[in-house]
Amino acid sequence: MVQDNGREIANLIRRVNADLNRHIRKAFKDTTITPPQMMIILMLLEETRMTTSAISEKMHLAKSTVSGILDRLEQQDLIVRERSKEDKRVVWIKITEKTRELAEYHHSTVSDLLNELVGDAEHKEVKEIVQGLSLLSERLKQEE
Repeated sequence: MVQDNGREIANLIRRVNADLNRHIRKAFKDTTITPPQMMIILMLLEETRMTTSAISEKMHLAKSTVSGILDRLEQQDLIVRERSKEDKRVVWIKITEKTRELAEYHHSTVSDLLNELVGDAEHKEVKEIVQGLSLLSERLKQEE
């Protein structure tokens, strides 16, 4: 029975992720930023600087995949790569000022989108969604 719950949760997460990405892509159809690029930008806004390996680990993607995403962000002047002064083998990924402005726009647009998607839901339903997601997040943190 527990295995069935796990499968159901995994399927729901996949569906929610796919549906949310579809809505986000639609909202940003006029921009050049993809959802994975935005995820990296958001991480860098929180962490200030990260290595490709750290980003790869946090996103659960191969380093080569992340490196390709970073290449495209760098071509758009949204990130810079800087070699560490202490250890020349370490390359830090940092966002640019252009990225901060873009992130603010994206953040408010995603927030507006989510508000719109749950806008016609009852207050109780929205509260249940938030509580359920918070509980899942806490459970996932316990396993680290």
